[in-house]
Amino acid sequence: MPSRLLLPLVVLRRTIRRRALATQIGAAGALVSGGVAALVWWQGPAPIPTWLAMGLTGGLSALGAAAVAHHAMKAQRRIVQAAQTLRSPEAPDTLDIPLTADSADAFQLSSSLRRMVMAMRKRRKELEALNEALTHRLQTRTHELSTLQDLSIGLARQTDMHQLVNEALQALERTLSYSSASLWAREQLAEQGRVVLMGYRTGDPGDSAPQDELTGMRLSRSNLGHYERIERERQPLIENDVQHSFWSWLLDRVTDDARTSALYRHSRSWMALPLQFRDCVLGVMRVDHEVPGYFDDERIRLLTAVGSQTALAMRHAQLAEQSRDMAVMAERNRIARDLHDAVSQTLFAANVVAGTLTRSLQAMADPDAQAQAAQARSLQRLTQGALAEMRLLMLELRPDALHGMSLGELLKQALDALVGRSDILVTTRIAPTDGLSEATRMQLYRIAQEALSNVARHSGASELAVRWVVRGPDRALLCIHDNGAGFDPAVPKPGHFGLENMQTRARDIGAALTLESAPGQGTELCVQIGEPFDAD
Repeated sequence: MPSRLLLPLVVLRRTIRRRALATQIGAAGALVSGGVAALVWWQGPAPIPTWLAMGLTGGLSALGAAAVAHHAMKAQRRIVQAAQTLRSPEAPDTLDIPLTADSADAFQLSSSLRRMVMAMRKRRKELEALNEALTHRLQTRTHELSTLQDLSIGLARQTDMHQLVNEALQALERTLSYSSASLWAREQLAEQGRVVLMGYRTGDPGDSAPQDELTGMRLSRSNLGHYERIERERQPLIENDVQHSFWSWLLDRVTDDARTSALYRHSRSWMALPLQFRDCVLGVMRVDHEVPGYFDDERIRLLTAVGSQTALAMRHAQLAEQSRDMAVMAERNRIARDLHDAVSQTLFAANVVAGTLTRSLQAMADPDAQAQAAQARSLQRLTQGALAEMRLLMLELRPDALHGMSLGELLKQALDALVGRSDILVTTRIAPTDGLSEATRMQLYRIAQEALSNVARHSGASELAVRWVVRGPDRALLCIHDNGAGFDPAVPKPGHFGLENMQTRARDIGAALTLESAPGQGTELCVQIGEPFDAD
């Protein structure tokens, strides 16, 4: 074939290779027809027979179509093979669909498949990331639910309030990281009690300070303000960006003497939430962290759940304690009734018999009868003292009866019991009414009880003077003076806490307690309420 025919064929082949498959087959047929025509023309005047020309045209066209189809099938097999490889789970992410330029159809198909594979890989990575995030959230939720379940079980077993607080803080530590966690509440969960730190834990594992070192101590003024606001509004407080300047630190150090403030000085974010049962705020739980912005929606939700469980357990413990108190009160009332119906009646009868016997023997002139009369008087005094002790015991068994009496009546009961078991001469000056609150009256009575007990057990006194003078609801004076052995108040007595207890009771009611004593000079104890005044 002449060389001038080869160049157009090569150019034509390269051109139609990028066309569609149907175009390539048509072009192959056209090339064959053209080739046969050229061959006929090249033979000159001696033409090729028609049947031979048609046969050559059809055969060569079929061969050209077969060649084109074979070439297309090779490209298709490469694409299919790559697709089957990509279906395998072990297929590497670097494997891809090969781009085939044998035809426009094959190129478009391979390009579309490659884009689809890339999109599927991207979607798979997104799904894997989403699955990992959901798995992490599921694990977190499972851990939280497990912790809340353990917390619920642990709190249900606790009826002691301090153990319950420690259980709640330990459960919180297993769920949430923190620099410190603390629980505030009013003493004895009373509505007007002093707000104190009921329990706390620090998140520093190297902190070797005992966890009960600050328990029971008061709050700083700022934290007390937070407590009262939460108690009033019944809403949590969240501070996610605490700023600590030098001047604020210095001001706190100078003006704030509450030791509990040391728990919160390095906090950068904190949350305090009410431990609320229905409409009653039982306490406040505060959690601090050293990272700003730590308390997000998830942590707020978790702390709220822990707080709800803790509040429910605190209410359960409170009701359990009230139930125990009611059971104790019922048993005390039963014992008091039994003592009144049996022992008191017997002692009263013995006292009447002793009095009758004394009067009968005194009427006789026989010296032996007078000696027996003296013994009968001693018996009468002992039975009177036993009756006074029994009345006092029945009052102690029934605190509600104590609350209904004035301090003067309570002092007379205590002095009658003292006179009945000793030979002390007692002089009194006791106001019949006082106008004091029940809390103040009971604290004064306990102070007087302790003082009279010390007189009977340790003083060896023969005379005792008791004064209870009232100048109004906020001004009163209680003095107890004996002529006993006395002692040096500056010398400590290990194991004796009576004076310390009396001082504490006096401070609780805002009273001033003074004690004057010296060896051989007797003892005088005075409790002053309000401004001092002349009691004579």
